[in-house]
Amino acid sequence: MIKESSLEKMKALEQKVRELEEKVAFLERVIHEVPANIYISDLQEGVVWCNKTNEETLGYTLEEIKSMGGLEYMQRIVHPEDLNIPGDSIAHYQEFTGAEFGGVFRARHKEKEEYNWFIGWAKAFSHEQDGQISEILCVDVDMSPRMNTDTQLIAALQENLKHKNELLIKSLSKREIEILSLVCKGRSSRSIADQLFLSVHTVNTHRRNIQARLGTSNVADLVVLAKEAGLG
Repeated sequence: MIKESSLEKMKALEQKVRELEEKVAFLERVIHEVPANIYISDLQEGVVWCNKTNEETLGYTLEEIKSMGGLEYMQRIVHPEDLNIPGDSIAHYQEFTGAEFGGVFRARHKEKEEYNWFIGWAKAFSHEQDGQISEILCVDVDMSPRMNTDTQLIAALQENLKHKNELLIKSLSKREIEILSLVCKGRSSRSIADQLFLSVHTVNTHRRNIQARLGTSNVADLVVLAKEAGLG
């Protein structure tokens, strides 16, 4: 015969289980009904989980996405001009562990021709034993239904450009950033060389390397890019 104290413990345990099940059901509902595409992307395999909103917005079930693989899935949904963004994101998060603005891009539902504008954020989600990031958690919001004016879209695209330029600047060495900052202030190679105790030849070499790294063909474009990224 079960003792009264044991019955009370069983009832208390059952109550906790019910409460836990209710919390899980509530959180699951929130995740799947939130008006944003939430998904986890493996840096090698591509998307390994997504919420219902992601499936409804782009028309592919999680099973379809996983069967295609990350590369084919991205090529099907992302605008050809924006296909660099997923790749840039993966390369970036192999070394970055924070949460930050991920970019603005165009994607479309599998049964539609027109593309919608999305704005995304991402964060390192899981790591390998050696500390390398293996998965990232991504949140993309469809901006098209929410954009009331061209001004809003332009502002979003400008923010995206700023973000891209910031990533380019981060790819430079400390010395290159130092020289680029002085270039933005209108300093000549001779002046920079004197201030940093370098030869003019070394400064000019750095300047050529900086332009090659940032993809600019002249000083004016170089300065504009750097200032858009908040440098100078």
